[in-house]
Amino acid sequence: MSDTPKLPKLLAISSPGGHWIQLTRLSAELEARYQVVYAMPAALFTERSRSERKVYSVMDVSADDKWRLIPCALQVLYILLKERPKAILSTGAAPGAVAIWLGSFLGIRTIWVDSIANVKQISRAGKLAKKRADVFLTQWEHLSNGQDILFKGAVL
Repeated sequence: MSDTPKLPKLLAISSPGGHWIQLTRLSAELEARYQVVYAMPAALFTERSRSERKVYSVMDVSADDKWRLIPCALQVLYILLKERPKAILSTGAAPGAVAIWLGSFLGIRTIWVDSIANVKQISRAGKLAKKRADVFLTQWEHLSNGQDILFKGAVL
């Protein structure tokens, strides 16, 4: 038996590109306090990511490919039921919004960090996630309303 306390699980999920870069920067700081489980599109899979972290593959979807939301949602639901995370963290886009919605219905705490690329307004996926996220953060102070859209600084 180990004397080390078991860390709570955190599901970190995002789309590729800038979303993934921001998510890995955020989650790297959290790995000391949480057992971070990652979900990302298969295009991001590398041998390195598999060997260093627990990683699941999810279908990358966008608002333009709505029919792909169903298989993505089934993949995310499988991960949530198998891993039972205490919280979900996403920087976007659609796979993260799907996770936020499903997680909220399962009673999992949810955190959305809207991408720094969204300078003028909250992203489309962010607008969907905002309806169900427990914590919604923007990286631009002028987009914060101080109530349900909060600014706590930028990731990049």
